[in-house]
Amino acid sequence: MGTARKFNKILHAELDVNAAWMPVTNTFALGDYGVISDGVFVKMGNIAEYGIDFTAASGPPAKLRFRSDGTRVTKFLVDAEVPSIPQINAEASIRIEFSRADSFYIDAPVLTVDTIEDVAKVGRALRETEGWRRRYRVVWSTYSGQGSTIISSRTADSTFEIHAKADVLHLLELGQAQAGITLSGDRAAGLEVVAASGVIGLRLFKLRLLTGSTQVLRAPDDPDLVEYETAEEPEDDV
Repeated sequence: MGTARKFNKILHAELDVNAAWMPVTNTFALGDYGVISDGVFVKMGNIAEYGIDFTAASGPPAKLRFRSDGTRVTKFLVDAEVPSIPQINAEASIRIEFSRADSFYIDAPVLTVDTIEDVAKVGRALRETEGWRRRYRVVWSTYSGQGSTIISSRTADSTFEIHAKADVLHLLELGQAQAGITLSGDRAAGLEVVAASGVIGLRLFKLRLLTGSTQVLRAPDDPDLVEYETAEEPEDDV
């Protein structure tokens, strides 16, 4: 399983959302539409192109902290191991040891949620739109991480260290750090995002084939979110 599919599976299990790939470094927005390719959502455009608008709202913040099985996280102040990093001006680090390949360390202390409130209304408008294809999925909710850190291992027995002053790493764990952080490792990471902000997860809807009604797609049980390839997907699917 590739890095993208693995990340998608984690977000399915932890938040019941689909991965925004690449995480953080993307331009996903409410109303984007596209297809599922190789297990992840691929943007093709935005419903604004069809003259459709919507009402957006923000939900209460959430958070996501995930460590793959076999992952060990150790914190250091200067050279001494500590249970937590204090807010002082001294050298500090966070060591992340992966015992398995394709493992993840995800720390998103603050997740903001933006949502299309009138999904049913948007669905009705799309049903009457010339050129709209039922296989398209539409982003109706985005989960954006503030100051998030996401690191994955390409191989087993990989070690990475996040270095900064202790007060900066203290802010990192609150999702508030912005600069003064370095990442080192003895092996290349599959994914490296440190103290960055952007969209991490998506929720999608589509129109049902037979009735044309709006169907909010759930993860992970919805088979629509697993295997469709853009080139091979049928014109319309149930």
